[in-house]
Amino acid sequence: MRQFIAPSMPDSRGTLTLTGKDFRYLHHVLRLRPGDTIHVRVPSGDLQTMTVTTISSRSISLSVCQEDETRETGVTAAELEESAGDHRLPLWLLQFIPKAQKMDLIVRQATELGVAHILPIVGATCQKEAVHQRADRWERIIREARQQSGSPVETKISTPCNLTEALNLWKDSCGEASCGVLLYERNQSTRAFHQALDIPAPSVAGLVVGCEGGITSNEIQLLVDAGFIPVHLDTNILRAETAALYGLAVMQNLLTERQLWQSSASNS
Repeated sequence: MRQFIAPSMPDSRGTLTLTGKDFRYLHHVLRLRPGDTIHVRVPSGDLQTMTVTTISSRSISLSVCQEDETRETGVTAAELEESAGDHRLPLWLLQFIPKAQKMDLIVRQATELGVAHILPIVGATCQKEAVHQRADRWERIIREARQQSGSPVETKISTPCNLTEALNLWKDSCGEASCGVLLYERNQSTRAFHQALDIPAPSVAGLVVGCEGGITSNEIQLLVDAGFIPVHLDTNILRAETAALYGLAVMQNLLTERQLWQSSASNS
């Protein structure tokens, strides 16, 4: 389901007037015309179905649909929101920053998967690029990805920081009920993914992924001391951007089907 991320709330009449880049996106990219409907995510987080009312040379106006008008589209925004589900555990991605284009791809894919928070980490083996100058680009990528994928999750991305600062933010924001997993090479300390997630009632789950140069032994120790469990994915050697997508997908699937595999384990 495609959605539009509105920069502001509709006015008291339920009307939203857009100009500039938003106008060009709706009119020239989506090619909306008067009478067309579109699902709009407003700043409050609500998803509303809106109808295009007027289009000028520089602006487009949308109005909130009445219930009977919305029904004509075949499905309401409320029904779409319900189908998306609110049962998913919030996911964090703690990503050691790879090359710029790879990081852009990781941000896009993580947003499409519904990751709640992306935490870019400047590690010892990260390439020294001007990562702090890419914040605006990452925000644009997140907005585009949410509009394309219809994700109801308001994905946030932090300012790049070192590992110690990242772990402090993780601890302060997620608390003791968090569940952290670290993708790492196979050794005596690595565990299966479902074993790492098998804790009572976690409130948030986090995944740590390295960059092209990997994660140093000192950084691994800091992560383990912070409660992150090393997990090895039994597959081919993966690029950083592939590992992030694959790891997030595995984690999301295991958490979504958590009751099923925990029940099967207890009955065996």
